[in-house]
Amino acid sequence: MHKLILKTALITLASVLALALLLFGVFSLFVPSVMVSLTDKLGMDGACARYSCAVYDKSGEVGDLALAVERRYHAQRYEDAAAYGAELLARDDFSDYCTARDGAQNGLTSSYAQYAAGITSVSQYLAGDGDAAVRTAFSACGNAFAAGNAAVYLIDAALGEQGDAAMCGVLLTKLQELSSQLSPSQAEDAARLSVWLRPLEEAAAA
Repeated sequence: MHKLILKTALITLASVLALALLLFGVFSLFVPSVMVSLTDKLGMDGACARYSCAVYDKSGEVGDLALAVERRYHAQRYEDAAAYGAELLARDDFSDYCTARDGAQNGLTSSYAQYAAGITSVSQYLAGDGDAAVRTAFSACGNAFAAGNAAVYLIDAALGEQGDAAMCGVLLTKLQELSSQLSPSQAEDAARLSVWLRPLEEAAAA
């Protein structure tokens, strides 16, 4: 009798597990947005980031792409964040999306365009493509040095705990070039820029 009860319980458990795995596979394949919500609530950053990319691959929407970049970056999946980030920055509707994000309470200290370029630049750098990182950051800056701009993200990453002397030297040169291009009316930009010169000089000389 006990063996029969145990056998029935094991069969029931196996059936439940099989159903759970089936539902997991179905949601993963056909409704990845459900898995994004689930893995986010469970604190599974890596899985959540992966499903975010699947959501974008399925929808093609700029908002889904932006979230995929952000989640891949925060999950430290830098190669994917760099690739998706470059795609985001190149989209025709990126500017309109940034305007919409800036109009919302997004908790950023910079414009969304600078934030997106900044995390893309850092991802490119940490993925091993320093040249692309510099181009991305300083293209976003233009002939200005706004608060919380993309270059600051890259500078902070290059300085790091140990400091990347070679990259800091490159960034120092870029800042010096940009500084020479600022007009007298951009005094605030010049002041923000000057803050980073000494740390970069010291790191480049180390």
